[in-house]
Amino acid sequence: MRSQGKRGLSYLGSSPKDYYTKFSGAMAGGKRHYSEADGLAPESHIEDPEDDLDTVEHERRFQQHFALPESERLLAVYYCSLHRVLPLYGKAYVGTRNFCFRSLLYGTRTKMVIPFKNILNLEKEKGFRWGYPGMVVVIRGHEELFFDFSSNGLRDDCVVTVLRTLEAVRALQESVILTPHEKKDADAAAAENQLLSGVRKDLHADRDADPSEILSRIESGTPMIFDDPNASILDFKPTKAMRITCLTIGSRGDIQPYIALCKGLLADGQQPRIATHREFQGWVEKHGIEFAPVEGDPAELMRVCVENGMFTPRFLYQATSQFREWFDGLLTSSYEACKGSELIIESPSAMAGIHIAEALSIPYFRAFTMPWTRTRAYPHAFAVPSHKQGGAYNYMSYAFFDNLFWQISASQINSWRRKHLGLKPTSLEKLQPNKVPFLYNFSPSVVVPPLDFSDWVRVTGYWFLDEGTTWTPPADLQAFIDKARADKQKLVYIGFGSVTVSDPRELTQHVVDAVLKADVRCILSKGWSDHFDKKDASVPEVPLPPSVFQIRSAPHDWLFKQIDAAVHHGGAGTTGASLRAGVPTIIKPFFGDQYFFATRVEDLGVGIHLRKITVNALGKALWIATHDDRMRGKARLLGEQIRNEDGVATAITAVYRDLDYARTLIKKPEVKIEGGGEVEDTEEAWTFVENDSDGDVARLGEPEVVWPASSSRAQGSWGGGGAYGKRTSLGSMVLRGGQRTG
Repeated sequence: MRSQGKRGLSYLGSSPKDYYTKFSGAMAGGKRHYSEADGLAPESHIEDPEDDLDTVEHERRFQQHFALPESERLLAVYYCSLHRVLPLYGKAYVGTRNFCFRSLLYGTRTKMVIPFKNILNLEKEKGFRWGYPGMVVVIRGHEELFFDFSSNGLRDDCVVTVLRTLEAVRALQESVILTPHEKKDADAAAAENQLLSGVRKDLHADRDADPSEILSRIESGTPMIFDDPNASILDFKPTKAMRITCLTIGSRGDIQPYIALCKGLLADGQQPRIATHREFQGWVEKHGIEFAPVEGDPAELMRVCVENGMFTPRFLYQATSQFREWFDGLLTSSYEACKGSELIIESPSAMAGIHIAEALSIPYFRAFTMPWTRTRAYPHAFAVPSHKQGGAYNYMSYAFFDNLFWQISASQINSWRRKHLGLKPTSLEKLQPNKVPFLYNFSPSVVVPPLDFSDWVRVTGYWFLDEGTTWTPPADLQAFIDKARADKQKLVYIGFGSVTVSDPRELTQHVVDAVLKADVRCILSKGWSDHFDKKDASVPEVPLPPSVFQIRSAPHDWLFKQIDAAVHHGGAGTTGASLRAGVPTIIKPFFGDQYFFATRVEDLGVGIHLRKITVNALGKALWIATHDDRMRGKARLLGEQIRNEDGVATAITAVYRDLDYARTLIKKPEVKIEGGGEVEDTEEAWTFVENDSDGDVARLGEPEVVWPASSSRAQGSWGGGGAYGKRTSLGSMVLRGGQRTG
């Protein structure tokens, strides 16, 4: 009562008049700037109820509220509401290094401190409440936070102030000058490191650790899970070469990362194989990698996705009616391709690997180019909303698609399990895909690993397949690039892959007009066409001006180094290539995960999500991408971070280290017993029955055991008279503080 009362009494002050002034001022809202350089026009100021206090006192209270050091200065405050479940009225504080929020309603004690180094961007959006403009704070590896304000002017002032402060903080981070608080932290860290080094030296003075002895102890114990792939001196590489099958389907961009991974595995002494569509056989074998065919036409599937949209009612109808035979062939051929493997690494889009690994009793990994693991930080790549919806929506989007995919395919998969794999039907709950070790082949600087990812989910970095090191550009292309540089003209790349559009002539005309409007030079890779048009898609429908040079193809790792900005469809591989080159990226998504990566480049401030291609929209985007110093600087910095990563090496190390954990997930095969019965896989399922009285609770110290009817003790065996008996273990007992029933 006393601590709660202090908060309420803080409003009372010395007289009822002071209390009324503070309370009415807080309800009226407003803002206050404490630094003239950070504020907007003087007339935009709204009177604050604490104007009688000087800046020093405001700063002291700010530091006291959030336990911040004296070096933290207060720049501005704003009255607003934080949206989690219900709007919570309070006060937002903008400091020199932190963005803070404190609730003001009586009975609430919410306080929030977000370092600016963890804020990626701010966006202005419509508020959740009608008539209240909103602000979205995009946080690194965390779900978005939503605030709404009483007026557009107040919201815009807050956004501008925070963005200015973000720029100042980033500029300070790039400098080598430490603030007094940072110098104090650095000195404390150095002293701690010196102390720990001395302790380690004393502990190991008389003996040297034998890595092989440590490894033997680890192998005999429980599996180890590492949160840092480089956190051990031990070598977890298998002692003999493993037969590893990478199972994937889709377009060229879905196959390319696995070629890079398998080249790394080959160099490390393993025996990799890629199982995918037959049309990629020559490309795979050119790199010395074994190939196994998988049925299916990726171009036809892409056509259905583009024409009908992802998971619209029309898409689901066509997929279930036209692709049933295709899916049966995919499952059967995938099983044949994986036979003889000792490890499967599968793209979840193939949908067969987890069942094949169960049938072969081998460890199983997943790898993908887009988020597929439940998290509150990002929405599912196939369910990106037009406006951010927050953590609850993000998490539920994964649950929805997990169940949608399973409901669509469960009947065929269970039939295939019985006929071809000799396995019983299963369910999503029994499969537990959330327990499977997962490798994400995108950069942790692009998609920051969320805080709610499990330890066996790794964001390794991009798996680049650099094919441009030995590529020689045509003479006319090189001459076009050299002339643009000599004329000091900005050079951009525009290409949307082999997508189908309703009016390819109109799209080509818009692209040409936008290039002329933005006054840039353009390297055009035209692959879009009408599905019903049988002409060569690379032939332009309109005459191209001298400022546009058309190419058929060029390695992205070479081409993107020559340009100032890239415009493309937002495929995972193409996005990674343009970001690695350090150039601003404009994405016009068409379907699937392209919307997710368009949102990411915009959140990171390194590109633009283009909703629609028009002359004005594309022309404006080209001008901003080639002239905005802030965007170009962010893109250059992100490119340096990506180039310093080695995604393939990190992924291989993660496979070696999580291999022991993956082996623990292998389900024991069913065994035959006398009498013709079978023993089901033993599953631990704890069930605690709530007690009705305090007396029962008191007896929980020595619980009685309720034996399931399927495991009657009187029969003295694993199986009863039924076809399927079940061995009872401690994990399947039902604990209850009552009498034994049986």
